[in-house]
Amino acid sequence: MTDITENKRQLLAAYAAYYENLSLETVDQLNDLVTEDFVFCDPFTTVRGPGEVCAYLAKAFTDADNPRFVITHRAIDGDRGFLRWKFSARVKVIGDWEFTGMSELTFNEDGTRLTSHFDHWDSGQNFYAKIPVLRWFIQRLARRVGSL
Repeated sequence: MTDITENKRQLLAAYAAYYENLSLETVDQLNDLVTEDFVFCDPFTTVRGPGEVCAYLAKAFTDADNPRFVITHRAIDGDRGFLRWKFSARVKVIGDWEFTGMSELTFNEDGTRLTSHFDHWDSGQNFYAKIPVLRWFIQRLARRVGSL
């Protein structure tokens, strides 16, 4: 096993622990794990730089009650790392919110920092369809597309 592979393994474990322990008090610990040009992308937004990402993640604690990630799987393939996770929170608009997603991460050359984080999860079914006003429309549209 090369040093770079071990660096990636340790970094992925530390990043998983960061998310599992994420709180307003720990959000700034991201700075130790990512590059200055780090890019974070989820179905709602794309933000760049550790400061902007920390601010975005901290907002989850003002917009939701008890946001929590549980990491269920970790994998590394070349310059990519993958985390499968379960997220839960209580959100004013939809109530209890829980879903599963996956994050695709890229490592820098020596495997000591992450350069990007791209979330993959279905915002249509796992967020928008849970909002009462949109639920009816999304369900009807899904049935219509499913019958094509």
